[in-house]
Amino acid sequence: MVIATLGEVVAVYRARAALDPSHVAERAGISIAQYLALEQGTAWPGTEAVEAVIDALQIPDSHRACLAATGAPLDKYLQRMLHGYDIPALIVDSTWRTVEANAFARTLLPDSALPGWNLMRWVLLDDDARRRLANWDDVARCFSGALRDAITAAPHNAELLAIREDATQLGQTAGPSSRNCPDAQVFVWRTDSGAYPISACLVTSPSGRPDLQQVTFVPRSTQPVPVLMAAQASPAPWYGPLLTDLLSCGLCGLLLTGGGRPTTYGCATGCLPELSADDLELRIAKEVLTRAFPAQACRELGIAQEILMADGIELELNVPVSPQHALDQWQRSMTNTQRRGILTSTLRSATVNPAPGTDGSPGIDLAYNWRELTHP
Repeated sequence: MVIATLGEVVAVYRARAALDPSHVAERAGISIAQYLALEQGTAWPGTEAVEAVIDALQIPDSHRACLAATGAPLDKYLQRMLHGYDIPALIVDSTWRTVEANAFARTLLPDSALPGWNLMRWVLLDDDARRRLANWDDVARCFSGALRDAITAAPHNAELLAIREDATQLGQTAGPSSRNCPDAQVFVWRTDSGAYPISACLVTSPSGRPDLQQVTFVPRSTQPVPVLMAAQASPAPWYGPLLTDLLSCGLCGLLLTGGGRPTTYGCATGCLPELSADDLELRIAKEVLTRAFPAQACRELGIAQEILMADGIELELNVPVSPQHALDQWQRSMTNTQRRGILTSTLRSATVNPAPGTDGSPGIDLAYNWRELTHP
């Protein structure tokens, strides 16, 4: 039998000794979670824990030599492979500190070339990550889950514990449902040019180095950025106020009309004060986009988009990866025709009622009548 990984070596020697994982963990003086992380290859429990397991299983010196890669420099094969990629790729240790980054990764993440730069710390704690990632909330939740599981595997690692302490102070904690690995997580990079480049993060273990992880950013479509999916026939252009025929007065039941410069909405009977179109449209857009683009729907729409593009069907806008990304597109990229299409496919109507404002001035409450949405 060919034994390819450290986890397989450990599993073989445990089976030969007829020991349960809990017995090995007890002999090594580590937790069962640490031992299982090592044997199953899901996380790196730290050099001391690995050495304790090797001693507990009495692995002979002749076999220990091939397990002593931890902390060693990258061999020439791994270096050639890393620098041979024409996409961003970097290798990090078990705490997500950079071991080596190729030229494309250093272009995407300039600080990754600095000694001790940590990808997990950058995502969770650096304001630069919040500024550059349009879907930062999703990415941060994913890395929070990875941090939680890394600490479970290596509960005494000072670097990981420091990141957790700093993240906790900022309110970045992983819930039980958080994803525990950034593998396959989408990164949406903000730019000043309008279109947002999108890449999928792939996380793998380099051959023979279970203590390391390779992080590769695989570019996805960078065509202009979402109407709810492209149709073969373009809708008629929309030139009027966006909420025409969608707003009614909660006092008299009449439809609100929009017009003027700057545009306002008002009730013909004067039940309501004149309402700023920009403020009201943005307020309703936030509710509509949250309903139209939940996380699961975004993932399914992304798959549908790739299928359409593979068939040669071009989309006017890429589908968003989150409601916040959709709102960015609403404000930066969408035409009024696209905005109107999303409104009418999601919202049947909204009723406007007078209410006191936060500063004592007249305000409004909104009651929504939603359409039933069918996502792909």
